[in-house]
Amino acid sequence: MVIRQINIKIVLLTIVLMLLSSCSALQSTAPVKPVEVSSMLVFEPDRVDMGIVKEGEDAIVFLRVRNAGDVMATIATVETSCGCSVAEPEQSLLMPGAFTRIKVVVDTFAKQGDAKKWVQLTDDLGHHNRAWLNLKVVENPHLQSSARSIFQGKCAACHFDAAKGRSKGPEIYTAVCGMCHGDKGQGAAAPSLQQHHDADILAAVIANGTGTHHMPGFALNQGGPLTDQQITELSKWLSTLDETGQKR
Repeated sequence: MVIRQINIKIVLLTIVLMLLSSCSALQSTAPVKPVEVSSMLVFEPDRVDMGIVKEGEDAIVFLRVRNAGDVMATIATVETSCGCSVAEPEQSLLMPGAFTRIKVVVDTFAKQGDAKKWVQLTDDLGHHNRAWLNLKVVENPHLQSSARSIFQGKCAACHFDAAKGRSKGPEIYTAVCGMCHGDKGQGAAAPSLQQHHDADILAAVIANGTGTHHMPGFALNQGGPLTDQQITELSKWLSTLDETGQKR
């Protein structure tokens, strides 16, 4: 009887050890989420105040980039936060410790107040680094009679092209409205759209604009990007927003 009990204990212990070994093997083979690695090509500094600029004038800054690594690296691509900003590196290949500059030109047409932009570089290994630009755009009286439109040129990438294929109110808003009116309609460079509960009035303003180049008519017959159906969906959704940007 004693020998039998000992044998049972040995069997149970063996089973437990096998289970523990299996769990350990499963844990060791579980996929590991990759860690985002920043590029060794770094902006110095990574935050720049571009000061005060009159609307319509180009805001220009040169961002310094240094290779902080031990091997040479290449700037593969440079991207900006929107189509109104253009960034070009003076040199792409950098030896360890070497510097270059990226020239950034921001088109301030139709911008008002505080503006925030970013410039992102990607190196030849696919790693990124980003610099942030802040500027304040003030009124330029010479632009009051400008025939230029936010639906043309570089501005079209954000204000016109982005509307294509959007059918729901929230996605239309994010595509062509949020950059000026805030991500929740709370207001930013343009006024708040929260707690405006008359969908018909909202639709009329969206379609026909306010008579300024900051807010032109977004309807197709006004030269804008939105169909009648898109305007209807957008205005209905906006009319439901409360003071926090949530649906009532």
